[in-house]
Order: sequence, then structure tokens, then C-alpha cells
Amino acid sequence: MYVPKHFEQAEAEGLALIRAFPFAMLATPVADGLPTISHIPLAFELSDDGRPTLIGHVARANPHARALEVAGPALAAFTGPDGYISPNWYPSKHAGGNAVPTWNYQAVHVIGQIRPLPDAAEKRRVVADLSRRMEGDGPGAWRLDDEPEDYVRKMLGGIVAFAIDIARIEAKGKLSQNRSTEDRDAVIASLRATGRPPDAALAAAMADAAERSS
Repeated sequence: MYVPKHFEQAEAEGLALIRAFPFAMLATPVADGLPTISHIPLAFELSDDGRPTLIGHVARANPHARALEVAGPALAAFTGPDGYISPNWYPSKHAGGNAVPTWNYQAVHVIGQIRPLPDAAEKRRVVADLSRRMEGDGPGAWRLDDEPEDYVRKMLGGIVAFAIDIARIEAKGKLSQNRSTEDRDAVIASLRATGRPPDAALAAAMADAAERSS
């Protein structure tokens, strides 16, 4: 991923984005040079020996499952808030400066090695852990153990579970850090003014990044 220095974010910021936006594009290489890609939720955890990992699963019927049953390289891409930025939002443009449209966004690439988790107990743990993270601990939260055991065994037989042992994390936040404070603040205000929830989320990410850098 191309990451200019002023858009580079720390690994901790990348992990925070993964936790907030766990739906990933998982890519693995194939012989003809075109990657195989699945869109699935992945969760960050530390393995029993302390290695940073992502865990997830796919349907066994998914052709991608074959690549996830053996060790090999993988890349998981996560994205956070994103949106269009109009040059008309910059005060500097109205003061005689030049500007062009752009797109602000947050993205994280995780590069690592697939580690298959074929054991039934491991698959059960992956499904239970992912659902627990998404459901939370509130009243009425669904748990895997709520279902009949024969149904659970059947469902687990239909998936392929895996971990990705993380080798590198690349985190990028293109959040108008290359603009003046006045321009950046005006963009945040303009995004909030659209009334669109995705723009509000992007404005919040920009404001948070500006506060951390101040």
C-alpha cells in the first residue's frame, strides 16, 4: 500500500481500526497470478504463544477454502470511514489558492502467513469468539452454546477456520494532514453538514487524528 509519510499511522491505530471495522478483504495468491479474494470478518487476538494473529473462517463450499487449509501468504485489507472531499470546502481556495477534489479514508493492510485450524475444538472457538465480539455481553446476546449440539457439529463441519500469523501491519489515514489547520477544520465542518452518517464518521476520524497530532 502506498503510504506517504504524512498519512502514515501507528500500528496501534491500525489495530484500533481493525477492532472497529472487522470486515476485511482477504486475498491469497494463486498459480495464474490473480489473487483469490473473500470478504469476511476477521478478529485480532494473541495466540497462546503470544503471536499477533487474525482469526476467521469461510464456508467449506467457498473455492477459497482450499487455499486456507494450507500454510501460505495472505493479505487482509480493512477500511474505515471514507468520503469525497470537495475543493470548494477549502478556505484557501476561496482566498485565491488552487485545489482539486480528493478522497479521504482510513485503511489497514495486514500481511502474514495462513495457519489452518482444522481441529473441531479450534473451529468452535473461532466461531464462538467472533460471535461473542459482535454480539457483546448485553441481555439476549446469542452464544454458540445456545444451539443444539448436533446442529453445531453439522455447522462446524461446513466451515474452514484459520489464523493469520501477522508479519507486518501497514496503517494509512488520509485525513487532510497535508492541509492547513484552517482547511482541515473547514472540511470537518463541511462533512458534518452533509447530514450523511458516513460523512459524520469520517469527520470524527479526522477530528480524532487532528487532536492526537496537536
